Amino acid sequence: MSDGRKPSVAFALGLGLVMTACSMSSTPPAEPSPEFAPQEVVDIVLTALRSNNEPAPDTGIATAFAFASPGNRESTGPLPRFIQMIEAGYAPLIDHRSAEIGPPVERGDRLVFPVRIYPQEGPVRLYLFVLAEQADPACTGCWMTDGVVEHTELVTPELSI
Repeated sequence: MSDGRKPSVAFALGLGLVMTACSMSSTPPAEPSPEFAPQEVVDIVLTALRSNNEPAPDTGIATAFAFASPGNRESTGPLPRFIQMIEAGYAPLIDHRSAEIGPPVERGDRLVFPVRIYPQEGPVRLYLFVLAEQADPACTGCWMTDGVVEHTELVTPELSI
């Protein structure tokens, strides 16, 4: 500390590390990985949708599409069609205020997560996120979204939050 520059260098390095950590944690990963637990996948998708237009328009929806299973993408894609589907049928998920993820329920080889969404406007919504572990060589062991459905009265009680 005798030359007066060491504290500044240490501060600058420390600030750089803090800024890097903050920027890394605020941007969800855009690609599935076998390292993500099922609940992490739901959280990544919800975090992306909560800030849909950051850093670019529909980035959140694109992240949700990236985490959609190959079968899901086949029936809902390509991306422009997926974006239209989300905007038309799942608008409360886009830019929502907050979300609560409930405990999963096993349904065969799938996990169903109840998710309570607090949208920008309108009543609270309940969605069911259906995830399956993939065997596809492109992402073996990745948990991906097979589907998302809005809660109805037909949903069994154990799926409520």
